[in-house]
Amino acid sequence: MGFKTPMLKRPCDYDDQPFHSKKLWSKSETRIWTATMFIGTCVLYASRIALPICAATMSHEYGWNKTDSGIILSCFFWGYAITQLVAGGFADAYGGEQILPHSSFIWICLTIFTPQIFDFAYWTGFPMIVLTIFRIFTGIAQGFHIPSMASIVSRHLTTVDKGKVFGFCLAGSHFGTVLAGAVGSVLLDWLGWRALFQVMGIISLLWYWWFRTLLTRGSEQRATGNDSDDDSTPLKEKEEPVLNLSLIAVQNAAQAVPWGTLIRHPSWWAAVFAQFTGGYAYFTMFNWLPSYFHENFPTAKGVVYNVVPSAAIVVTSMIAPFIATRLISSGKSMTATRRIMEGVSLSGCALCFFMVPSTSTFTSALFVFTLAMAARGLHHGGVSVNPHDFAPHHTGAVFGIFNAFGAVTGFVGVYVAGHILEATDNNWGYVFVTTGLQAVIGAIVYGCYGTGNKII
Repeated sequence: MGFKTPMLKRPCDYDDQPFHSKKLWSKSETRIWTATMFIGTCVLYASRIALPICAATMSHEYGWNKTDSGIILSCFFWGYAITQLVAGGFADAYGGEQILPHSSFIWICLTIFTPQIFDFAYWTGFPMIVLTIFRIFTGIAQGFHIPSMASIVSRHLTTVDKGKVFGFCLAGSHFGTVLAGAVGSVLLDWLGWRALFQVMGIISLLWYWWFRTLLTRGSEQRATGNDSDDDSTPLKEKEEPVLNLSLIAVQNAAQAVPWGTLIRHPSWWAAVFAQFTGGYAYFTMFNWLPSYFHENFPTAKGVVYNVVPSAAIVVTSMIAPFIATRLISSGKSMTATRRIMEGVSLSGCALCFFMVPSTSTFTSALFVFTLAMAARGLHHGGVSVNPHDFAPHHTGAVFGIFNAFGAVTGFVGVYVAGHILEATDNNWGYVFVTTGLQAVIGAIVYGCYGTGNKII
């Protein structure tokens, strides 16, 4: 059926058709690739949210306590965060089009066979060890997706379009969460948690088939020298050769990035801190909200609380890049625009988290977390696209390192939340007030030192 992943090609295979060509996309190509990457991010997150949706049901089946649940949920991000450190370098060196098919095929297969892997883990007698390794490996495979996408966008779009397109593609993560929340809640009730993973995996496999078809079509056009669009514009610079896949090649590529200049700049660390605090807020909701609603409002419908908050972030994350563009068009500087978007995002999340202890009904809790998710979506006009601003020529590598700081919160924040719940007899107020405090600090730091200007 054409699902087999290709071997990485040698430089001689690309002598006539450099794989990660820097030709600017035409308008029609931009639309096709934007839609493809949006859907790819959608299925990526739909697969990722499947376990948090099923966590409460699985914990009953396997006898997990809150600490166990926290470990299973968070260890995915151990592999994910570590991968961010090198994923961007790989993508910039070889082209995201080369990396993405391989990594995607791996995590799709792992998603489809998740039920069997869990059964095998408990058959071995050492379930937590096996499941930890499995989740880490899944995180590694998924960790290449966003940096590869960032590298692809940076190579084929102008500076004006990069932030808007990349921000829109990232919004697919929230649309995927809604998709999994809606479909997953129904599947969970009707067919059980095992069916959810298999359905998400099959949907992801269909996207993978289309992605491979699009890549093959592009390779054939380059081979014949016949681009279908007349409005494509090649960059006036020499094509970069594809290097041999080796650690030395990656290190040489990384040396081209002036890291010293970047890490000595206060705006870099302001963006990193905002990414960390925003990620902490988001991943706490992403992983724990299904359990929060299941425990505090057991009669509530999962299809409601798994969909409504995520639907809000879909809307705001998709319009955030356009709001940012409108602010810039109105005369605001790039720096002011990024500070406004990120400041409103973090402050809005914090305000909602501070209201959580006072919520006593399902409706009020749902409203508060819907507003929190909506505020988080504005991040896609702020720090989320910042690497395109301050590192336009090294976006893949820089975004990988940058995103690692947000990914770290996936295991730090999620594990800490599980530990707090275990230590305080499920006092969810402590979890969200603590999260809100660090969001306030993030907003202040980025508001003072954040930038939208080029650093390197």
